[in-house]
Amino acid sequence: MSLKVFVSYAKEDRQQALKYYDLLVQDGMAPWIDVKHILPGQNWEAEIDKAFLDANVVMLLLSNQSVNKRGFVQREANDAIERLRYKQPTDIYVLPLLLEQCEVSSHIAGRLQYIDLTTSGAWEQVQASLQLAAEQQSIEIKHGSNAGPFKVFSEHLKDYWEGAPGHNIKIEYPRFESAYLSAVAEELSLYFGGRAAQGLIQSRQKPWEQQTDLFPEPGGYTSLNGRWDGFGIVHATDEMLSLTYEVSWYGAGAAHPNSHFETYNFSLRERLLRLSLEDFFRDHEAALKRISQLCIAELCREYWRRTGEKPDQHQIEWFNTGAASTEENFSAFTIGADHFTFLFAPYQVSSYAAGRWSVDISFYDLLEFLKPDGPHTYAVQRVSRE
Repeated sequence: MSLKVFVSYAKEDRQQALKYYDLLVQDGMAPWIDVKHILPGQNWEAEIDKAFLDANVVMLLLSNQSVNKRGFVQREANDAIERLRYKQPTDIYVLPLLLEQCEVSSHIAGRLQYIDLTTSGAWEQVQASLQLAAEQQSIEIKHGSNAGPFKVFSEHLKDYWEGAPGHNIKIEYPRFESAYLSAVAEELSLYFGGRAAQGLIQSRQKPWEQQTDLFPEPGGYTSLNGRWDGFGIVHATDEMLSLTYEVSWYGAGAAHPNSHFETYNFSLRERLLRLSLEDFFRDHEAALKRISQLCIAELCREYWRRTGEKPDQHQIEWFNTGAASTEENFSAFTIGADHFTFLFAPYQVSSYAAGRWSVDISFYDLLEFLKPDGPHTYAVQRVSRE
C-alpha cells in the first residue's frame, strides 16, 4: 500500500515543505500537502480536515516560525497528538521533524522523539520510520488490529452525488472478530455497521431540496456538503470495550468544517450493554461536580503545555463554561484501564483554531463516588482465554 502522509507546515516554510513532499513521492509514499491538492473553489479548511483524518502518518515540520505561531499549524499538531491515544503504543503516527534548531513544546517533546533534519543521516531515519509505519498499516489492513479479545478491521461506506448542494460522504466503521466472544463481536459489527448506514442515509442531500440560485454549478467544490467519520479503539478487555468517533462535517458554502465526538462504552459481561456515565457513580451529581473541578484545572495546565502561557481570564471563563458540571459537557467520555477520558470538541472549551482537547481523570480521584463493584472494574484486563 502507499502510505498516506499529511504534511503540516507553516507557510513561511513552504519551499522546504515542498522539497520533502517531493522526496516522499520519490520514496513511493502518497503525501498530501495543501498547495498541491487543494483546487480553486474548494473550501481549503474542509479539504485539510478530510486529508488529516484520512492520513496514516502526520508529518509535523517544525521551525521557529511554526512553533511560535498560533493558528492551523498548532491546531494540526494539537489534534495529531490527541489522536495518538487511539493508536497502538508501537504505531508510528506522528513524526515531528525539525527544519532548524527551535524550541519544541512539551506538548510534543514530552510524548514523541523528534528528528533534526539538519543532522547527517536524518532523512534516512525518516525513511526507516515511514517504512515501518507502512508495514504496520499493511498488517492491520490484512490481519486486523488487536484490541483485547478482538481483531478489529476498518471498513467504510462512501457516497458522492453532484447536486446544488450535493454530498461527499465517507463513514468508517469497525468490524469485529473474536475466537471466544463471537456473539459479542457479531453484535458489535452489526451495531456499528448500522450506525454507518444510518449516518450515510441521513447525510444524503435530497433532489427536491436543491438551491440552484445559491449553488449554480452542481458538482462544483463549493456545492458539496461533506461528512467524514473516523473511529478509534481506546480500550478493550474481556468485559469492556471503549471507542470513540470523530465526526466532521461541512455545509456547502460555510466558512469552515466542524466536528464533534461520539463515544461508545460497552459492558461485555454476560451480554452486550451500552454504558452511560451515570452507570458508574453512586452520586452522579456530586461526581459531575468533582469531574468538572478536575477537568478545569487540567485544561489550564494543558493550555500552558501547548502555549507556554497561563490562560487569560477570557480563556478561563471558556473552560469554566465548557467544563461546567452538566451532563451534556461530559457526554463524550471513554474508559481506560484506570481512568476516564473526557473529550471536548472545538468551541466547547476553546477556539476553533485550538482544536480538540481531552482530560484524563483517574478512578482514584473519583473513588468516593464510584460504585464499589461498578462497571469501572470491568476495565481491568483479566487473564485472557486463548
